[in-house]
Amino acid sequence: MSPAAIPANPALAGFKPEDTAIVYVDYVTGLDNLMTTIPGKQYRNNIAAFARISTLLKMPTGVLGEENAYYGTFLPEIKALIDGGARTFRPRSTPTGYAADFAEWLAGTGCRNVLIGGISIDNCTLHTSLDLLRNGYNVFVVVDASSTNSKMAEDAAIMRLTMAGAVPVSWLNALTELGADFAGPVGKGMMEIIQTHWPASTVGQVDDTTPDGHGMQLPS
Repeated sequence: MSPAAIPANPALAGFKPEDTAIVYVDYVTGLDNLMTTIPGKQYRNNIAAFARISTLLKMPTGVLGEENAYYGTFLPEIKALIDGGARTFRPRSTPTGYAADFAEWLAGTGCRNVLIGGISIDNCTLHTSLDLLRNGYNVFVVVDASSTNSKMAEDAAIMRLTMAGAVPVSWLNALTELGADFAGPVGKGMMEIIQTHWPASTVGQVDDTTPDGHGMQLPS
């Protein structure tokens, strides 16, 4: 598709590893237990899957948040990203993470798309996303890895984000859009993440209904 043919609507234009940065917001142990709009085990599973996208696709990665007596420590999946070289931005006194150092880092990546998720969707994730939109970025919010403690507040936040121009996505459709092709270079990595985390994204018993009873497999 030629540049002139790319849709102006971000939901149609989409995003690719080479033009997208990933941002993880306040994934700390002192806050994750307060997130109740997604069942706890399912929520932690979704965060783990979302964190693996950064590692698999080697995209520019920023982590917002800090460790202290109130916030606790970063979740293990996020700590692994930091140990692997993800850029961290902490501490801050505002609900938005779009501060000068973050803005400078993001501009330096050359990415115009931002894939973002975090705690909570109606506070720090919301405000950071809105500031990203105000500064000309296309924003894709991973809603099933971004919870809060009120379904009404969550719905209002997603509605405001959508009205502002952000695109709600799930970790699964973000992964498959970025990976693009199961027969491509990252196909096996994509499938491994899906096989590990997608069944656990549902609540209750999950039955394998594939013809051979062996679950999803890479195409030959």
